[in-house]
Amino acid sequence: MSNNFRNAFSGFGTELLERIRADYRDRLNDVAFEERIIGIENATSAMLELNISEEQITKILQKYWDLRLSEARFFINKQKESI
Repeated sequence: MSNNFRNAFSGFGTELLERIRADYRDRLNDVAFEERIIGIENATSAMLELNISEEQITKILQKYWDLRLSEARFFINKQKESI
């Protein structure tokens, strides 16, 4: 009987630990993504305040943050609304 109980729960600690680690990695990924967005927003705001042309801002966002044209325009429009 005790062997059945032991066998039923063998590996339970490992599975639990793997799940905890996966959840932690997911949270870190979410935090890293949020920090990336904040960085893009701050850089876009700074460039707009310096009166850099939207075309140049778009090129910079595409070059350094690997954004698509539509994503770069989204950030520019979003930051223009908040200024």
